[in-house]
Amino acid sequence: MRHTRSLVAAALLPVMAFPAAAQDWSNPGGNAQRNGRVGVVGPDEPTELWTGAPPSASSWYPLIAGRRVFVVRNYANPDELNPEGSPLVALDLDTGEELWRANLPIVREQWLTVLLGVQDGRVFAARGGDGGKSTARLHAIDAATGQVLWVSPGETTAGPWDGAVFADDGDPIIPSDFEVTRFDAETGEVLWLSIRECSYAGVCGAAVSGDGVYVVDRVPGGNAVRRFDLETGAFEVQSEVMPGFLTSSPPMIGPDGRIYVHRTGGGPDVDFLYALDDTGDSIDVRWRAEAGYASAELAIGPDGSVYGVDPGGSIMRLDPDTGAVIDRSFTVFVGSLVRMSVDLEGRLFVSWGIGDSATLASLNADLTERWRVDVPFGSAGGPALGTDGTLVMAGVGHDFRAYRGFVCRVDFDGDGALTVFDFLAFQNLFDAGDPLADLDGDGALTIFDFIQFQNLFDLGCE
Repeated sequence: MRHTRSLVAAALLPVMAFPAAAQDWSNPGGNAQRNGRVGVVGPDEPTELWTGAPPSASSWYPLIAGRRVFVVRNYANPDELNPEGSPLVALDLDTGEELWRANLPIVREQWLTVLLGVQDGRVFAARGGDGGKSTARLHAIDAATGQVLWVSPGETTAGPWDGAVFADDGDPIIPSDFEVTRFDAETGEVLWLSIRECSYAGVCGAAVSGDGVYVVDRVPGGNAVRRFDLETGAFEVQSEVMPGFLTSSPPMIGPDGRIYVHRTGGGPDVDFLYALDDTGDSIDVRWRAEAGYASAELAIGPDGSVYGVDPGGSIMRLDPDTGAVIDRSFTVFVGSLVRMSVDLEGRLFVSWGIGDSATLASLNADLTERWRVDVPFGSAGGPALGTDGTLVMAGVGHDFRAYRGFVCRVDFDGDGALTVFDFLAFQNLFDAGDPLADLDGDGALTIFDFIQFQNLFDLGCE
């Protein structure tokens, strides 16, 4: 590791400190729109930053906030009433060191701990889930310390793949089989509760866009996207009916507000990836493309490209306006769990598999392969992509991997302390002709000297 001293030109504003590129992965879909998009550059190679975590009998989805990773690691089987059998664990994003663990109490015959989301320094978790067979109170836990901040008076049946989505003020919206509930982030009070009928237990997630909360529900003749008011929970409108009765993914929403639903498992006559437009007064099907059977969290690229799974088990890249297939990948696995994230450069990170056969791979935007690694039993354990382009993936036993994108560590103010920065993120700013950056996240823009950073890079980065 090299220590270098920053010699910022006198004409420029001084850069006394430089924080890492922050990017949270707040729920199983990455964000409120559940579209897997992040604003950092993921790893170029599957070089492990660190490995290992407390042991687990199952691979549960990890979340990232700042410099911490949060994940449930279950020691006991779901049917064992062990209050310490499925702790929620916080790990250091840079080293993998365990920072704290929290054990949620068992009040009745409840299931494992379920991690729902993380936002604004609060981690939200419950027991229950298991296809709506048990209910539990929602817990808000301090992300820094692991201390319980509050326990909600109301309960939820949300499962491990449903996750939470968040309003702009940090309030969690928790979907479950028969309800969508908004909790107050500061107190746990139920602000509203709306009745719904999830299409398929365990795939009941919601997405938020604008003033709407979107879910996919069972209706006469099939399924429909339904919109609830974000502030009041009032039901507002539902889409045209999509024939068939099985939806294998939550809705995801593009930056333009378009809604995408992956519906498979009913046969070729009803297995489609749908695109729908919300006009305000109606939700209309724009197009549908043939899709393959998979339980999926899909993604949308920076250029708007939609990534799905085709009937042959390949990843497909679709035009968001027409649904035309632009590119296809190698075959992944028909009928598998598929999870996706996509970075600032449009590179796709995808996991797939069933049981002990699971793979993590990275693809270019055109779906040509970059790299792949085996993660046995890890098909449901990621990929979560967050701060500094760090990619984390959970397996079973002690198997837990962290990979990191291309970052530099430099001594900006000459005090001997090294600070991380994302060189590629600054390259993108430079390429866009923008010499200003919000260096500390306070909304104020600071001038930076790109040539200075180039010189630091040439001296050596780690």
